[in-house]
Amino acid sequence: MTPMTPERSDVVLTGPTGIEPTGRDTLPEQGVPWAWGRLPLPAAAGPARWTALVGLLTQHPALWQDAEYLLLLDDDVRISAADVSTLFRLMREGGLSLAQPSLSWRSHFSDPATLHNPSFVLRHTNRLDAAALAFSREALQRALPLIQALPHPEQIARVLPAAQAIPWQTAAVVDAVQVERTAEPCAEPAVWPEELAEGPHAEPGTTWGGLSIHGDLVSLFQTTREHCLGLVAAGFAAAVQEPQPIGEVFLQHHLRSLAPPPEPLRLGQAPASAPSPTHPPLPVLRRSPIVEPAARDAA
Repeated sequence: MTPMTPERSDVVLTGPTGIEPTGRDTLPEQGVPWAWGRLPLPAAAGPARWTALVGLLTQHPALWQDAEYLLLLDDDVRISAADVSTLFRLMREGGLSLAQPSLSWRSHFSDPATLHNPSFVLRHTNRLDAAALAFSREALQRALPLIQALPHPEQIARVLPAAQAIPWQTAAVVDAVQVERTAEPCAEPAVWPEELAEGPHAEPGTTWGGLSIHGDLVSLFQTTREHCLGLVAAGFAAAVQEPQPIGEVFLQHHLRSLAPPPEPLRLGQAPASAPSPTHPPLPVLRRSPIVEPAARDAA
């Protein structure tokens, strides 16, 4: 394991070929310090990597239990040192215990809810990408047994937000920070336990609300619903060339806003059956030809 500075407030950990955050030598001396290190993990993203990570963190608590916040990165994730500092700062200011930096529109992604939305500083979502997850120390302690039981990246991405005490106000995508994910997500399909066949984790990727770039707090379930819907659609509209995907996102969020907020996922008992939706499944938000020139040229 790569040695790290013993005096630290925050920690960034990645795998054996992980990309070191750029620009660390130009960071100002003031601010919260953080350390970076590589761990002997399987290079490929997947359940084996997370199982090994849980084992290392459990066996070597000195790696992280002096830290206040931790950022866990897949080896293919690119981030700047300044953005690491911004992410940790916004987690402190927002009281966040579970978050991820937003994925740039050039990134490979599993769920469009994790892509960058320029309308927000941070968004509360029901999806987080397991390729770049940030925890408070206490949140990681609580999450380790759950990750050990459900180590597939897709399970982690869905269950961790749903298992929070207030799912629609807890997990966040920090849009003020962008990272690039250069490799395809794990191709191995997730196998869900029978008690998790349905429940809040099975909903489409959704933004519940958040902090706008103008400093407004918005929510899909309060009087700011219309403002929230507009911000979600307008932000993603900046990155697509055709209106259809934005209409799909707006409709998906509008329909969800008519139902009660999600209840926390209780893993000790089977979730109650949810009624079948009265609308057909909506397609996911597609990556834009604007930022995918190869795909545009092929078309």
